[in-house]
Amino acid sequence: MTFMLVASSPRVSTLVYISISLVLSIYIVINDFKRNSMEFRLGSGALRADVNSLSEESSSSSLARPTRDAAICSSVLGHLPERPRAELFLRWKKPDPWEQMKWIGKPARCRVKGQLIENLDELYNFRRGYALKFVSNVEDKAHLLPWLLGSRLNLNLPERRVYLDLGANALETSIQWFMRSYPCDFTEVHAFEISDSLKLPPEMDDLVEQEQGANNTLEIRSNSRAIAVKETPGIPKWMLKRMTFYNNFVSDADDEATKALNITRFMKQKLKLKASDTVVVKMDIESSEWPILERWLQDPDMPELIDELFVELHYMHPSMSGYDWDAWAPRTRIQATHLLASMRSKGFFVHPWP
Repeated sequence: MTFMLVASSPRVSTLVYISISLVLSIYIVINDFKRNSMEFRLGSGALRADVNSLSEESSSSSLARPTRDAAICSSVLGHLPERPRAELFLRWKKPDPWEQMKWIGKPARCRVKGQLIENLDELYNFRRGYALKFVSNVEDKAHLLPWLLGSRLNLNLPERRVYLDLGANALETSIQWFMRSYPCDFTEVHAFEISDSLKLPPEMDDLVEQEQGANNTLEIRSNSRAIAVKETPGIPKWMLKRMTFYNNFVSDADDEATKALNITRFMKQKLKLKASDTVVVKMDIESSEWPILERWLQDPDMPELIDELFVELHYMHPSMSGYDWDAWAPRTRIQATHLLASMRSKGFFVHPWP
């Protein structure tokens, strides 16, 4: 009996050791998972403050408390990309088909203006098709099409429908894209470009005005070369008549010396835009967007005034170093994502452009 007990002791000790090690390993993994999740969700001090203020508002409110989802979606936290849990277990991480194949991004967990919008993905959200090497054109915009607000709401109902192109560059870069692809018949187009690259196109010959008595009818001539895709139609003359071009630098403040124009003042006082109007804005102004957007975050009128906003946020990142984006340091892609999330939490239906 004594011999059997002594002989089995090493085996018992080994089992006890393995059991204790297994329990400790499980505890470490669970604790590390919780810690990493909280670090990502709370991240910076700004996010911690946002979560704290959200908790204080919920606890102090005498009204019926909103659901958890509603509370989260009114904060910056709800609009930031969620970190995939598999990333915490790199050894067992399975390939994400969205990252490998899907050109169009996932829907965000929180809606904006009551409508679905694309998820803010720090890895591929900016120029998704280019980042995934599906297209060679860094300006490709196909990934935006499923998320256009004009595809969900009839923005043609208001009598006044305004498109502002801030940093238009040339007609073929963005104005033509919005004229062809955005589901709204704009009654006004206001295009800003400080350089002399923005010029009126030559007269279009594929659209003719014919007078028939008191009525004006439009006859669209077929493009005989369209099948060969050798020529694409431009902007017709009747649409050009709705456009106004400004040789000004879009800014957060007026400055006559530099031809800078306070775009917020211009929209409110000069154009006298109202929340009842349809207003779509595209902004590509070479890093001047940061102070403007930060001001708009503090202005409760702007998310009501702008139906949909497209912004090229400039930041330093290796993926864009070939396009001289290193000049935008120390802005980072994480900061750009956080800014867009902040705007969505305030009610801006905003996308990264392109």
